[in-house]
Amino acid sequence: MIRIEEDPVKKPFALAVAAFAVAAAPAGLAQEQQSFKTILGKGYEIKGVTFARGEATDNREIFVVTLQKEKSVAVCYFAAANWINLSPASLEDSKRCDVR
Repeated sequence: MIRIEEDPVKKPFALAVAAFAVAAAPAGLAQEQQSFKTILGKGYEIKGVTFARGEATDNREIFVVTLQKEKSVAVCYFAAANWINLSPASLEDSKRCDVR
């Protein structure tokens, strides 16, 4: 029987490297929040819409909408009822989408 043990230093070291990389990222890669309506107005295209429900969403029904414009990506989160009804308040909420 072959037993492989992980080096206990590898995981913390990898986490430290990842945290440093995020902290040292140039301002051009910074994430900002914008409304779905604003993003569409800037020429982003919807690339995918995914329904999610379960432990990750605290059993809430949500839609995750992914948009792209050239090398920039936006991810928007909506309660299922708001996305289905295209609720104006949700579409204009400036904290609904993360743009990178």
